[in-house]
Amino acid sequence: MTSVFSWVAVRGRSPQAVLGDLGLIDTGVAHSAGSSRLAGEALPDGWYVVVDYDVDPEGYISDTQTLGQLSQQADVVACYQSSYGPDSAASQWMNGRQVWIVTHSCDSGAIRDHLAYEGNLPEVFTEILDDARADYTASDAEQCLYQVPVGLAAEITGFREDDILDLTELVWAD
Repeated sequence: MTSVFSWVAVRGRSPQAVLGDLGLIDTGVAHSAGSSRLAGEALPDGWYVVVDYDVDPEGYISDTQTLGQLSQQADVVACYQSSYGPDSAASQWMNGRQVWIVTHSCDSGAIRDHLAYEGNLPEVFTEILDDARADYTASDAEQCLYQVPVGLAAEITGFREDDILDLTELVWAD
């Protein structure tokens, strides 16, 4: 099944503040597959995640203004996943500035492994990349490295969209 979605996780701000900045309201209704475009969840380690299942290309990852605003006095991780390419991206923001970004794009054939990264990457990045390359075969190379940005974002926040716990539906505040 093909899917495209984006998510942003914020730690250091209340869920209400995050939702307010994004112009969203939590309905309190449990989210199920296909039930709503937007969903949110408070994670055990203090992160609050908002998932958008109907994104324009790259969703939150390309919305630098919103990421900068959300990261004022907070830690923010954004992630984009598209099984069409497959393409994926993740970035971390703190104090209004991007700390690092990792992208995997099958359209970037000139870049080794279709993977680009810059900034002050966390130590776990090397381990995730090495593990992906160890799993590398000619037939699944794109899929293996697609998981690098996704795995990095998951390692930092503890959130993986395929491990959904208790998402609730979100709606636009008007």
